[in-house]
Amino acid sequence: MQRPMAVATAATAAVVLLAGCGGNDDKPSPTSESSGTTSSTPSAPAVASFDPPKAFVANAAFGIERTAKDNEYSLHEGMVGQTTLIAGRTGITGRNIAAQGQPWTIPSAEASTTETVGLSAPMGVQLDGKDVVAIAYVQKDKGNGTQKAKGQVVFQWLDATDGKKVAEVIADLTPALGAGEGGDNVVSQAYDAKTGQIVVGVGADGQAAAKKGGEVFTVYADPKTQKSAVIPFVMPAGVLNGVVAGAKASNQEGAADGTVVIADGATGKITKQTPTKQDYLVAAGSGSQRAYFGSTTALDGDKFNNVLYSVDIATGAVVPTKSQVVDERISTFTCWGDQAKAVVCTSGESGGQEIIGFDDSTGAKTWGYTDKSASRVVPSVTAAFHGVVYAQTEAQPVLMDAATGADVPTSSATPTEGAAPTEGASPTEGTPSSQGNDPGSANGSDMSLYNGKPKSPTAVTQYGGVYLQPPGGTTYDFQSILITLSPTD
Repeated sequence: MQRPMAVATAATAAVVLLAGCGGNDDKPSPTSESSGTTSSTPSAPAVASFDPPKAFVANAAFGIERTAKDNEYSLHEGMVGQTTLIAGRTGITGRNIAAQGQPWTIPSAEASTTETVGLSAPMGVQLDGKDVVAIAYVQKDKGNGTQKAKGQVVFQWLDATDGKKVAEVIADLTPALGAGEGGDNVVSQAYDAKTGQIVVGVGADGQAAAKKGGEVFTVYADPKTQKSAVIPFVMPAGVLNGVVAGAKASNQEGAADGTVVIADGATGKITKQTPTKQDYLVAAGSGSQRAYFGSTTALDGDKFNNVLYSVDIATGAVVPTKSQVVDERISTFTCWGDQAKAVVCTSGESGGQEIIGFDDSTGAKTWGYTDKSASRVVPSVTAAFHGVVYAQTEAQPVLMDAATGADVPTSSATPTEGAAPTEGASPTEGTPSSQGNDPGSANGSDMSLYNGKPKSPTAVTQYGGVYLQPPGGTTYDFQSILITLSPTD
């Protein structure tokens, strides 16, 4: 059985933070003056970190307002370095995990004539030695003046500390799809952490766009070169040093045309194709070196050939791994890279049928089992980071070793670890606590929104994790609650 992951709660109440699209109007506290001498602002305390974290304490809860543009299905949480993130169609908001400094919000579009219809989850990259948040928005530019309406994908790279734009690339979809045609959502996404390059699989908005670009097409962007490209009829699963790995398939029974493709991101030119002869082939995720694809083909006798393909992005070499599930068609595989040497994949819509671990350097299967195992359940994986898999069973959050699949023992966190001061003991403005020591009551956190039922984080760094809690009870005024977690082990 999996060992439970320890998650505790900070035992304080606070105030509500609403993630909007406008900037933050709060000003930093001025330095105090005494006897004509200006005292220096106390330095911020160090943020706790564990690499990788194995136990957490819930330290803040942020209610996300219901809006006309966003709902619980369009919101995406994330974490980059010390910054926790919530993104929606209106934009993205970042907050330091220890409430150091002010939160920031960057809108998805500046012009009122631009409508954001879809977005990626936030991604963490390194640019010039800084933690940078990368995100992509699928948009409809309705035109202005004599300019025609067009579809576009806007890529933003933001400094994780203050939200300032490091780079922005706007990919015009008109040359690939035609005037006025575009996409409606992000189907898949991948990034190269070292170069900051991004690829997204965009779903076509209507038959005309699908006819020219495919039901799903790839859009690539590079923050350094400021180049973008559209690769029609390809669903991306990975990108590395300007090379894109994707799937090209009709995804229809009997088609047998599933093909792994390698393409140059800057030009969109396909450089290598490897047929799998599978009917269905879709992107599943990526690791640091390889991209992963799930596939299926119906066989005689109500049996199915379900295969997971690991592809070396640099060379295009393909390693197939046959699924142990043969009595059901599995067209949905999802894979999580641990940003190091391992990848874990699960099958089924909710991820409960099979779990497989891979060595990302070779693409070889290292461990795995199915829901038919007599001694173990297949958990719902939520994240992976530096050798640890974070997952959820019906009973509790759990940890697994990404390299072996073994349960990872955890130490217990106490409810008071990392807790904010008790109610009524709020620090005065300008003190160190008000500047960063009280995440449970700073920047709009309201710990009364936390339901006390810990869940496995969906994004993790050495500084903590985050997940979205569904509204319930007295929190129905919000469409979702962002729970942030500080590491304790």
